[in-house]
Amino acid sequence: MQHTREIPREVWSDYLNLLSSITRSQWVRVEAISTDIGEQPLAQRLPLIDICLVEKGSDLGAIELTLGRPGEELTHRIFQPDHIFADESESGELECLNIEDAGRAKTLIFFEPAQAIDELSQPRP
Repeated sequence: MQHTREIPREVWSDYLNLLSSITRSQWVRVEAISTDIGEQPLAQRLPLIDICLVEKGSDLGAIELTLGRPGEELTHRIFQPDHIFADESESGELECLNIEDAGRAKTLIFFEPAQAIDELSQPRP
C-alpha cells in the first residue's frame, strides 16, 4: 500500500538536496501530464544526476532535474512549482515524486527499485 505525503514548501530546498544525495545514480523514469499535452514521457530509465530548487537567477524558485550520464545530460525545469508530493511504499522507500506547477501540470519522477537496478547492471550470460 502506497502512502502519499505533501512536502511543505519551506523545506523543499533541504528535501530535494537530501533526495538528490541519496538517490544519485538511481534510475528514474519521468513523465509530464497536463491538459494541453496529455501524458508525455520525458525520459525512460536514466540515472538521476541532480534534483534541486533553483535559488538564484532568472529561474529563481524553479525545480531543476538533471538526468543521464556525464556529457549526455538531460535537464528539465519545472517553473512555478506549487506542490511536491512523495509517494512512498509501506517500507518508506520513495516510489514517485509528483511535482505540480501553478497551472496544474504535473511532472512525475518514478524511482526504479534498487533490485531492478542491480539486475540491469549484471552481465548477461
